[in-house]
Amino acid sequence: MRCVAPLAVGRSQRLTPLPALGPLYLVGLVICVILFVEAMRDGRYTDPMLIGLVLLGGGCYLGVQQGVYLVGDRVVLRFPLARTAIPLRDVRAFTIRHEDGSLGDKRVLWIELNDGGEFRTHVGVSRNLFSPAVRVPFEKMVALVEHLDQHRRQAS
Repeated sequence: MRCVAPLAVGRSQRLTPLPALGPLYLVGLVICVILFVEAMRDGRYTDPMLIGLVLLGGGCYLGVQQGVYLVGDRVVLRFPLARTAIPLRDVRAFTIRHEDGSLGDKRVLWIELNDGGEFRTHVGVSRNLFSPAVRVPFEKMVALVEHLDQHRRQAS
C-alpha cells in the first residue's frame, strides 16, 4: 500500500501579462461561451456545432493561460498544451539573451539550471506580434528577472 502526500492548495501568482494574442483569445472565448449557452438554452444538445465550440473555447482558454507563474517555491512555465514546473532551488540564474539566429532586438528569457541545463521560455522582447508568445517591454523584462531572482534567493 502506497501513501499519498496530502494535497496542499498553492497560490499561483502570474508574473507576465497576457500573451500577444491575448485579447483575441479572450474575444474568442467569450463568443464561444455565448454561442454555447444560446445552443443549450434553445435545446440543441446534439448539435455538432457544440463540439467545435468546446474545442475552440478550450483552445482560446489555453492560449490565455500562457505565461510565467510563481507557485510556492516553483516557477511554472505555461504553454498552450504543456506546463513546465522548475523548483527555484534548482535554478542557477535567470538571463535575458538574444534568441539564436534572430535579427534585430528579439531577446528572450532563459532559465539556467544548476546541472547545466537551460530552458528557453516563450517570454521576450520583440516587435514581431507573433514571436515570442508573451511580449513585454525591456524594462518589465528586467523587473521580472529581478523579481524571480529575489524569490530564487529566498528559496535557497
